[in-house]
Order: sequence, then C-alpha cells, then structure tokens
Amino acid sequence: MSGVKLIAALLPSARLNRAPALFIGPAAPGFATVSWTPATPGFVLQVTPTLTPPAWTDVPSGTNNPATVPATLPARCYRLTKP
Repeated sequence: MSGVKLIAALLPSARLNRAPALFIGPAAPGFATVSWTPATPGFVLQVTPTLTPPAWTDVPSGTNNPATVPATLPARCYRLTKP
C-alpha cells in the first residue's frame, strides 16, 4: 500500500457505552481492510472523498466486519456510523 493514504474517523453515538475503534490494514494487492473492535453489530462503514463538505455514502460491504475497500483511489475518509 505504498503511497496510499487512508483516514479513519469515528463518530461517537450517545447510544453506545463504548465506541468501537477502527483499524485499517493491508489486504489483497490494491485493497485495504477496515475493521472495528468491539465487533458490535448494527454499524455501517461509510466513505467520502473529502471532508469539505463531506458526502458520506455506505461502503458496499460496509455492514461486514471487516470490510474490504479499494486502496488505489485517491485519499478517502471513512467513518463508522450506527443508523
């Protein structure tokens, strides 16, 4: 994943006693894995190309923990949210 920049953001929820922590690691060539601990169900991983202004969309595998995301795109911002 040389040269790839990944940013993770976690938005805390009042419905949680403890917010999960996000982890980003390498996967197959050209991909990264985003996971969270504790692996509490009901969360969705979202992505946006920029934070000014953000345009969050669900990652196609965003309800899976871990989720696999492309690592060949320009920088992306990720967040974990609970609908």
